[in-house]
Amino acid sequence: MKQVKIISIENTTHNVAHITTEKPQNLEFLPGQAVDVAIKKPSWENELRPFTFTSLPTDNHLEFFIKVYPEH
Repeated sequence: MKQVKIISIENTTHNVAHITTEKPQNLEFLPGQAVDVAIKKPSWENELRPFTFTSLPTDNHLEFFIKVYPEH
């Protein structure tokens, strides 16, 4: 499991967040692929959720657009 730092979080709409993170060295993925993500916070570290990459494989960072649900 790799840890990455969040670079930015921007609200694109009232319920969608645009998250940019560091990209681990040598990470390879295809457009449309997803990755399991967990948040490094007590009681969240083992809560994996799949998110689809919205950045290009050639970008030097990772991007995700994530729908935010108030009940989560």
